[in-house]
Amino acid sequence: MEWVRDSFPILRNNLIYQTWDTQIIAMIDNADELILSALSKNARQDTKEIWDLLRDHGYDLTEEEIDSKITKLEEDGVITGYTISVDIKKLKRRTIRVALVTFKISQHLPSRLEGLKKYLADAPFVLFSGRTRGGYDWISVQSFLREEMADEESDIFRNLFGDIIQSYEVYDFMPMKDPSFHVLTHTHKEYREFLNEWTPPFLGT
Repeated sequence: MEWVRDSFPILRNNLIYQTWDTQIIAMIDNADELILSALSKNARQDTKEIWDLLRDHGYDLTEEEIDSKITKLEEDGVITGYTISVDIKKLKRRTIRVALVTFKISQHLPSRLEGLKKYLADAPFVLFSGRTRGGYDWISVQSFLREEMADEESDIFRNLFGDIIQSYEVYDFMPMKDPSFHVLTHTHKEYREFLNEWTPPFLGT
């Protein structure tokens, strides 16, 4: 497997993956993707459940072969760890904030971005963060215990990186759906089944 440029850990439900700011080159086959999809829903499910999923998709692997694939994904750093999934409805409401940033054109921008990346990668309140193409240069989704903490962090962030920030906008919102990073590992079958359920017959799919 070949790793390309910087990598950042991203939490996906019950599973932690490694993702990159450029293309990933890795020897991952369709069966591996199905295994990742299954583990992203529930990392504690046993091999028999994953075996059932693979069989439904036409793969005839033994449970030993499935365990071997999971071990290989761990050894290659595709799976970097396991964690829990939390029902946020049972927790005290938090402030969910989206920060939209554009950068100034500067010869110091590349080096300063390294510091910004480390700040956001290490911050315990950052859910998702990354470089964008379009009207903004960077988007960050964050979760705070209180609105006052979110405002405090915004002030600190602008003080730290104000020399490279052209514009900085923040928006707070109330999620209508619990966080689920299974969207990053869903299968083509799941996609097609969903559209078939919701698409009017006269439109087709």
